[in-house]
Amino acid sequence: MRSNPQGLTRLLPPFAAVRGDDDGVTMVADSMGFRQLYHSTPAAAGAPVLCTSALLAGWHRGAAVDHTAVAVQSLLGWQLGQRTLLCGVDKLAPGATARLDADGVSASTPDRVSEAAIGLDEAVAAAAALLRASLDALLDDHPDAVLQLTGGQDSRLLLSAIPVARRRGLRAMTLGVPGGGDVDVASRLAERYGLRHDVHGLAGLDGLSGAEAWDLVSAAAMRLDGMADPIALAALTVAESSFDQGVRISGLGGEVARGFYYVGAVKERAFARKDAEQLAAWRMFANESVEPGLLEPEFTVWARKAADDEVVSALSSAGGEWFHATDELYLRHRMQRWAGVTDTAAGSDRIIINPMLSAEFLGIASRLAPEDKAHSLFLARLQMELDPELGRIPLEGRAAPIRAAYPTPWRSATTTLGTGRRLARKVAQRIRHGNRSPAGGPVLAAKVVDHWRRHPELLSAAHLSPFVRPAWIDGVIDGRVAPKPSSVAFVTNLIVATTARVPQGGRADVR
Repeated sequence: MRSNPQGLTRLLPPFAAVRGDDDGVTMVADSMGFRQLYHSTPAAAGAPVLCTSALLAGWHRGAAVDHTAVAVQSLLGWQLGQRTLLCGVDKLAPGATARLDADGVSASTPDRVSEAAIGLDEAVAAAAALLRASLDALLDDHPDAVLQLTGGQDSRLLLSAIPVARRRGLRAMTLGVPGGGDVDVASRLAERYGLRHDVHGLAGLDGLSGAEAWDLVSAAAMRLDGMADPIALAALTVAESSFDQGVRISGLGGEVARGFYYVGAVKERAFARKDAEQLAAWRMFANESVEPGLLEPEFTVWARKAADDEVVSALSSAGGEWFHATDELYLRHRMQRWAGVTDTAAGSDRIIINPMLSAEFLGIASRLAPEDKAHSLFLARLQMELDPELGRIPLEGRAAPIRAAYPTPWRSATTTLGTGRRLARKVAQRIRHGNRSPAGGPVLAAKVVDHWRRHPELLSAAHLSPFVRPAWIDGVIDGRVAPKPSSVAFVTNLIVATTARVPQGGRADVR
């Protein structure tokens, strides 16, 4: 691998590689760029740098804030492509290699090779064999690994890939979220197969002071490089601190194989800009956008156009077919920049293994026709191949996978009706300017706002200009404005990106 570091790109995410030698340093990203690595852009002025932190790289270069990145994040909550919050610093692209030596920074990204389409039956057989081999090898190497078990499809697939004889005594855990049904479903599965099942909640948030909440959330923003939700990560950090960490088996990645952004009848077709803008408005900008009145009016108008342009560019770069383009949008953007930055941050506390993010599994999913992935058809058939018994047990809030695996005309009609209901909820959410808060988000956000009111210098208009309205800041400080968790997360990220610096020989802090 020393002579050909490109071979390391097939490392299972979130693992990547960094190696130094007498002449410089080389970084190698995994095949989907899940592990976050950063480099200065070769054309940018300033000191060349490779870094595991975008913020540190930008501060070292004295970089300005990237207005387009702020625009995207104000609506989406995370980034698209390889952009970061600071100009002249990019994330290392999927499968790419970057080199820092006496000549500066050079980065190379391999050409993506198109593979032949695969039929549903062949894909199911290949994916089943792959997951069985992966889980067997994983448990051989890490017999004490913990399966993160939910009531959903993806973790059930991983449980199904484990031979029945190896399930008894297998460690499993479930994070209990208020209002969620995961615990009930996971507990029944654990009892059925003799799993050693632990349930952990989000206890501990109510007892935090405002200062403690701010310390947690601002530290989370630093770990995320300001490019995902620090409220969600801080709440998760509190929950995870209550039990031992170790090797965690995660079902993250199954969404890639079921057409996350598919809506309506799935039949290959071309698309136009209006399709991209509609997808952005109804599916992408609804959950983590800031509240109306937070941004400066002129920036609000410009930001919407800039964010739409970025979504259009992301979709167009994947080709001219709509459903394949949305698959790429989910995998190469949402998964890479939202899930990837979060798992990278959590990776300092535990080892996270995502078997369905392997290059081989993603390759199978990408070669399927969209209609074979829609409505969870492929994953449901995979479930029935791996373990028909588990396939007959209902999921949390959804029917048993067997119903999606072999849909009847009546089932197809009810699936379409369910899709319409989800779209209607998105419409209502958009009209109400509402969004979805992370577990524990409202509690933590309220405590952070209380701390801001006690220390208004943290919301200095000088730091947040030209993005945030001074009137909004005044309203927060005097109690007239109660910000949504998404707004608290966005402003926290801006504060960290614009006011934190690294003292020589010391830790980064927020002043």
